[in-house]
Amino acid sequence: MADYHTLLFEKRDGIGYLTLNRPSKLNALSPELMAELGQALDTIEDDPEVKVVILTGAGRAFSAGFDIGSPEGEPELYERSADDWRSALKKNITIFLKIWHSAKPYIAAINGYALAGACELAQLCDIKIASEQATLGEPEIRFGTGPPVLVTPFSVGLAKAKELLLTGQTLSAQEAERLGMINKVVAHDQLMPECEKMARTMINIAQVGVKYNKIAINRAFENMGFLNSIEQNLDLVTLFDTTRTEEQETFSRIRKEKGLRAALDWRDARFKDD
Repeated sequence: MADYHTLLFEKRDGIGYLTLNRPSKLNALSPELMAELGQALDTIEDDPEVKVVILTGAGRAFSAGFDIGSPEGEPELYERSADDWRSALKKNITIFLKIWHSAKPYIAAINGYALAGACELAQLCDIKIASEQATLGEPEIRFGTGPPVLVTPFSVGLAKAKELLLTGQTLSAQEAERLGMINKVVAHDQLMPECEKMARTMINIAQVGVKYNKIAINRAFENMGFLNSIEQNLDLVTLFDTTRTEEQETFSRIRKEKGLRAALDWRDARFKDD
């Protein structure tokens, strides 16, 4: 396995441990992290020693979602062309869907915040186990955009998906479990042991059965339009992200003048009574 700057990987007893490793940034999904994640997923897929993968985040977050800061010298997010946006979104979606298309089961160990794009990343895993301290959701809705990977309607159903994706409300781990977004909530110190227990159960099953049962379940959802919905949503998200609004311009101005934390505080202040 290659050396990574933004990921950690190790394997023990058939389990691959893949960790998003930007703890000071709440493991925000930067372009570098996404590129390394794509490489790691390809390498894991070709490694016969890895039967099951546990995906988690370093520190107090699974991930806060896509890194919305612009690297020095790059244009502001809302100054990019539609073609640039669509290309970048397509690349990220393709990386995320490597988990969906993998022959190996992925377990999301949701150790804290799993927000925005990271909420979608977690939902694409085959099993989702969360710490009691976890928070999930799509707060980017309140920023005037939408989910790049439209997974939530397939996880929680029409009524609740509309509530979450039209309001940007976040969920406690307990509520996410109740809605079917995740499989299980455990005590924080039991998160990794519980994920490892689940992984060992899968390892002890004939691998051909695990592989083809995953494919069969995924095909059932694909026949219901799962992949088509994601592809069609790509154009809408591109439209979201290239339509300048007063809120987006104010957010961008505050971020440049006072920093990202101040911009997020401005965004969230309007919803403090929710």
